[in-house]
Amino acid sequence: MRKEEFYRDAIPGSLGPLEGVKVLEATTSQAGPMVGTVLADLGADVIKCDQPGFGDLVRHGFPFVDGRESPETACHYLSINRNKRCITLNLKDPEGAELFRQLAATMDVVVENYKPGTMDKWGLGYEDIRALRPDIIYTSVSGFGQYGPYHTRPGYDAVAQGMGGLASLNGYPDGPPTRVSSAVGDNLAGWQGAMGTMSALYYREKTGKGQHVDANLLDSILYISDFGIMGAANADWVWPRMGSRHPGGAPINIYRCKDDYVFVLVGLPAHWVKFCNILGREDLIEDPRTRTPADRVRNVDFVDDLVGAWTAEKTAAEVLQIMEEAELAASPVYDFAQILEDEHIQEREMVAEVDHPEAGRIKLFGVAVKHSLTPGKVRSAAPLMGQHNDAVYGGQLGLSEEELKRLKGEEII
Repeated sequence: MRKEEFYRDAIPGSLGPLEGVKVLEATTSQAGPMVGTVLADLGADVIKCDQPGFGDLVRHGFPFVDGRESPETACHYLSINRNKRCITLNLKDPEGAELFRQLAATMDVVVENYKPGTMDKWGLGYEDIRALRPDIIYTSVSGFGQYGPYHTRPGYDAVAQGMGGLASLNGYPDGPPTRVSSAVGDNLAGWQGAMGTMSALYYREKTGKGQHVDANLLDSILYISDFGIMGAANADWVWPRMGSRHPGGAPINIYRCKDDYVFVLVGLPAHWVKFCNILGREDLIEDPRTRTPADRVRNVDFVDDLVGAWTAEKTAAEVLQIMEEAELAASPVYDFAQILEDEHIQEREMVAEVDHPEAGRIKLFGVAVKHSLTPGKVRSAAPLMGQHNDAVYGGQLGLSEEELKRLKGEEII
């Protein structure tokens, strides 16, 4: 299918399937903001609250666009806060909290990712907001959830990767457990929070009832544990560290070529037959060491040595071409600079471009899920700190210029 065919019925000017949904975000760092990013990418109007003066923590981390060290040019912030509006608001101040409540009463969704109990302490918890807007969808993102023995503990991505078993799998057998470099736990919790929010909106559409949505990093990591829990609980099997191997089959690994690396996966019996023919080792089709996936796992060193010897004699491009012609699974091992140049990734708009008032023309990751009728997209860059104060406080709440000046002078906004 061509791209034009997929989008042939797209509605001109559509912001996405969530167009019209109004979201208020009291978030910082990554997991909470990611909820709002997913919703905004799909068309929701998301207003993010930044702490006056300092703003979001990720505004201050490396790297910065063109080395310009500014809270407005941090790559991390720019990546995960696009398509939003931004106001500054001191939630700890009683007057700031009252402004938040006034805004929340006009919203469909509130998203927050403070330690459980914090928003309640400020008079901004679920019960407080529900008293003003009974059908509110209130999505909380945290390290360990809103209840449970650990719920008040501080939670970070690395903590969730450690407790959720992911770090125990990552690395090589003779090395220590290793955290996955990207914030997998934060991202997953954000996606789970967004999915929970959308399903709660669907339920409200049917029943008129709002609810509290509880997403957290640890549960989200456990949700991608495949058969790890099943194996430990029911098969007396603990998933070992295996590098890039997989316990379910072989060859499944990254192999060195003359010039680079490739990932090769051969799983189905018919694919193994094809691959043996490529290797010129038809004898291995019925060899008891390699006949079934389980046989190949039991003899994974033999299989990997065989495949590694074959790839070592070829360039990565040669291996990939041979595998593609045979309709077998293989891929290059890209770094992020190489990702920028891939034609498929470009056509799928997974490298998006947008203009930013300080950073200029910037590139960032695009919207993963595609809707043929109401496509989402990266419409605008991450907002400047407090960029929409006048529009939100003046336009939506009707505050005067004098009142806005006073609130800013008192560092409430």
